[in-house]
Amino acid sequence: MALRKPEPIEYNREKKRRGKVPRHIQKQREEAAAAGSPQTPNGMNSYFERPGVMAEMEEDVWSQSEATPVVQHFPAGKGGLPTGNWQAMNPSATFNPPVNQMMIDPLLLGSGAAYPPMHAEMPREELMYAMNGMHLIPGPNGTSVSIPSEYANMGYPMHYPQAGRHSSPHSYGSADTGSPQSGVSVNSSQNSGGMLACRYPVLKPLLPHLGTVMNVPTACDLLEFYFQSSSSVFMEPLSPYILGSVFRKRSFLRQHRPRRCSPALLSSMLWVAAQTSEASYLTSTPSARAIICQKLWKLTVELLKPLVHSPSSHGFAPGPGVTSAAHNAFGVDRAIGRYDGRPEGATPPTSTLDDIATYINLGVVTSASEYKAASLRWWNAAWSLARELKLGREVSQRPPRERDTNTTDGEVDVGVSDASSARAPAGTPAAAIFEEMKEERRRLWWLLYMVDRHLGLCYNRPLAMLDNECEDLLQPVPDTLWQQGEFYTGHAGPRKRGLNFQCTSHDVFGFFLPLMTILGDIVDLNAQKNHPRFGQRTSWDLHEAEITRQLERYAYSIEEFKAQYGCGPNDDAQTNGALDPVRGEWIHQTRKVAAYATHIMHVLHILLHGKWDPVVLLEDDNMWICSQSFLAATSNAIAAAGAVEAILDVDPDLSFMPYLFGMYLLQGSLILLLLADKLSTETNDNVIRACETIVRAHEAAVVTLNTEYQRNFRKVMISTLAQIKGHGHAREMTPAKRREVLSLYRWTSLGNGLAI
Repeated sequence: MALRKPEPIEYNREKKRRGKVPRHIQKQREEAAAAGSPQTPNGMNSYFERPGVMAEMEEDVWSQSEATPVVQHFPAGKGGLPTGNWQAMNPSATFNPPVNQMMIDPLLLGSGAAYPPMHAEMPREELMYAMNGMHLIPGPNGTSVSIPSEYANMGYPMHYPQAGRHSSPHSYGSADTGSPQSGVSVNSSQNSGGMLACRYPVLKPLLPHLGTVMNVPTACDLLEFYFQSSSSVFMEPLSPYILGSVFRKRSFLRQHRPRRCSPALLSSMLWVAAQTSEASYLTSTPSARAIICQKLWKLTVELLKPLVHSPSSHGFAPGPGVTSAAHNAFGVDRAIGRYDGRPEGATPPTSTLDDIATYINLGVVTSASEYKAASLRWWNAAWSLARELKLGREVSQRPPRERDTNTTDGEVDVGVSDASSARAPAGTPAAAIFEEMKEERRRLWWLLYMVDRHLGLCYNRPLAMLDNECEDLLQPVPDTLWQQGEFYTGHAGPRKRGLNFQCTSHDVFGFFLPLMTILGDIVDLNAQKNHPRFGQRTSWDLHEAEITRQLERYAYSIEEFKAQYGCGPNDDAQTNGALDPVRGEWIHQTRKVAAYATHIMHVLHILLHGKWDPVVLLEDDNMWICSQSFLAATSNAIAAAGAVEAILDVDPDLSFMPYLFGMYLLQGSLILLLLADKLSTETNDNVIRACETIVRAHEAAVVTLNTEYQRNFRKVMISTLAQIKGHGHAREMTPAKRREVLSLYRWTSLGNGLAI
């Protein structure tokens, strides 16, 4: 009989550490033993299950008895102008109105886009626990409420805990960003092992994706820099890649109920900010900025994939029995509300406003680099999506009403067009939410319209957006109205619909957009002149006369604009004395806007009458320089140089609009280059001074936003001036070399402008 092998005996020996148990661990063990409750792996109960946090979240619910605040930057005056009581506005004083709490439904201000699909069979409670670290969302009475089924398959968190006191309204130029240092804590990921301090809850959807890209405080710093302004009164972004104020600063940086955003949009905003931020982690080593920017670029593109916008591209794969109504539950219609009147059952677009804004961020930075041609991929996507979402049309809004007997208690229909799945909790000021969403739609469309005209000139390409697509669309409100207050409540004053040809405000929508509307007509006219079959007309005088009338109307509006804000010819004597800072800021900004607008207006005159291609201009052999159009172009070139001198006085580093201004600085200088090249040593002193001013402007522009074409043109202009003055150097360019450099940028029928 064989002997059995004895089984080994295992001892589970408790591992002990030397020394005394820390007090906080001992206290947790004692409390857990006394309560008889199990402990979580890290020895702490779930943060979101604490009654204190639940009670704190209950206090954040918006109260219907409180009115939405409207913060006025300046006292109301005639025509909405600042009144003479400037001393009442102290910029150093912090304005702290009562901030009302507001439940913003994620249905209205965001939707799932391009995120990994969640498991369809996963219960809603477990799904929300996996995304947010909590089982249920607290209701208004402290009771747990399950998440509606339409949120269950969103690929990023739709709810998050709110804690901490509310912050003050925005202050553009100050350090007050509406985020106290004791900001809320959010869990960046399930494997983070603890709570990471996040000053801005709006970043919560992006935190799980950051990984090794950067830590949470760094992301908060970049978001804060994205909205920083160089002015204490106006929204003048420090980043040169932010062309216009599309989003409200307070909607992103407030602690309570910030705007719901897609992770791709948030990542692109951090990427834009990282391009020029002077934070120490971006300048610590020569490669630090490039590494972080490359990681953020890759993350943004990954979050946008697949780039073809279809139902499956947003984590939704239609299956048997899935209808368009079920498709709407995934949030694809909530940002647009099917405003285009598609027939019932038709497949709606799956893109959102956030997707378009993401493409804009990608397009701006790429087109400012040396890969300008590649930027058209992003711009074409943004233009096509804007047309698909019908952003050029106004959205009709019905007052909220009770929906039907199937509507859950405590919910009402927000009543926007045909958005049948859009509902807001009872007590929510849905009108304010939708006013902000509608204004975002307008600003996105007009920004894309503006860039379309600008790039039509830069890249010598046809226009992508038509004037008749936005005939009834309201013009954007001034930035000072758009950015004020904790929540946007709309603008009750008169507003213009459709195209505008007059300078009306200090932001790009008020003074630059009308110029781009006129530029669109010039680009169309130039394309007709160069048409191989239809461009052989003997005269285009009627077209040119109409565009000239538009430019004259704009010039008259500039003078009215200056007089309106205290910069008229009769106001110069009054500004010699001491001014209070607020009024001084308004006057300085008015002068700056007027100088830029005047220069670009003269450049449009040059484009209307002159030749666009520098090589054709210098090698002209058809005696164009003896024509009346050449005289008109020359007079406007001298006037444009004078406007550049005024710009350098109020904006020495050309930081007001560097991305947009470079193209007009170049086109406004070609006539001066022609005069200096043809006349050589006989060049007039006024032309020489104008050329020297242009050189100074290009030197400042290159420092602010380094671009190759401006560096090259500066070299060409310096070489030409040296030839005129008769002290050329061996290192200076020869005339043949100058033409070789200019031949890189062609505006002929086959040329691509700056897109080399």
